[in-house]
This record gives sequence, structure tokens and C-alpha cells, in this order.
Amino acid sequence: MKNSVKAATVALVAIFALGLGVAPASASEAGPLSLCSGSNQKNTANNKSITFTRASGANSSVTGGPGVTLTISKSTTFSVSGSITGSSSVSASVVVATVQAQVGATIGASYSGTSSSSGAWTVPSTYQIGRLEIGSNKYAGTVTHYVENSNCVWVQSGTSAAYDAPAKEWHFKTSKVA
Repeated sequence: MKNSVKAATVALVAIFALGLGVAPASASEAGPLSLCSGSNQKNTANNKSITFTRASGANSSVTGGPGVTLTISKSTTFSVSGSITGSSSVSASVVVATVQAQVGATIGASYSGTSSSSGAWTVPSTYQIGRLEIGSNKYAGTVTHYVENSNCVWVQSGTSAAYDAPAKEWHFKTSKVA
């Protein structure tokens, strides 16, 4: 009896090894019967840069000498502009969702509002003049839509969408002027 169970197990393993009933190689594949069927799709963000962009508006930057504590009030309204250019295959809302999921930043075509936090920084004694700025980190790159063909190859579908958009959060930056 034990030998017949072992023989059945070996036969079953051999059937799976030959490719019958093979499970998908990755979580993005739909299942054994639709493996590389051309129905799998994905969007990929290619973030090329993150740069600080100072907000427009009064008092978005202050300077001072050594030992001076510079502050930016939280009751001031600021804005940072940017752009999200959708394409025929990737909408602006898909760009925002893909960047949030893959890059970890919530972006928008622009970010505007009253700062809910204030910034303060004391200029070091080694600086003649220091600067404190409020703004947002701007993310720039592309989002591309891919479709998996029947040969299990990911192929770009349509044109990529571009973004150069601020994160929806305020960022403070300090720098040495002189």
C-alpha cells in the first residue's frame, strides 16, 4: 500500500513538472488557464527627480544673520504649481495613483493652502546670512502603461504620461546665503 501511494505521488509530481496545471509564476498573472493571455496590465512610475520648489506668495522665504531665529508663520497661504500631462493610455488620475503606490508621494498638479505648521531655524554662527524657505518637494518623471502579450512579454501600450508635480505637503528648507 505504501509503495502505491509513493508511486501515485511520484506520478503526480511528474505531471506538474511537465507543465500541466502549473501555477502562475507571479502574483500579477491571473491564473493557470490565463497565464500570459494578454489580459494582464500594469502601470509603472519612473521617477527621475525630486527637487525642492519654493512656494509663491509673500513671506515664503526669510533671511537673517548669525544667531537669529528665522520663522515662517503657519497662518500664511502658499502655493506651488506643477503639471501632470496625461496620455491616450494613462490618465492624470492614474498618474497620481501610480506615483502614490510606487514612489510613496501624494502629488497634484498644484498644491495651495494655508500652512498648518510653522518653521523655525536659528542661523548658525558660521553663516553671515542664512535663509529659511517653505515650499514642496516636486516629483518629476513618467508613468507608462504595459500589457503582457501571449509570449509573456510586457509591451508598452500607448504613450507615457509625464508629471512634474508637487507633493501635497509643505517642506522647509534651510540654506547658507553667505
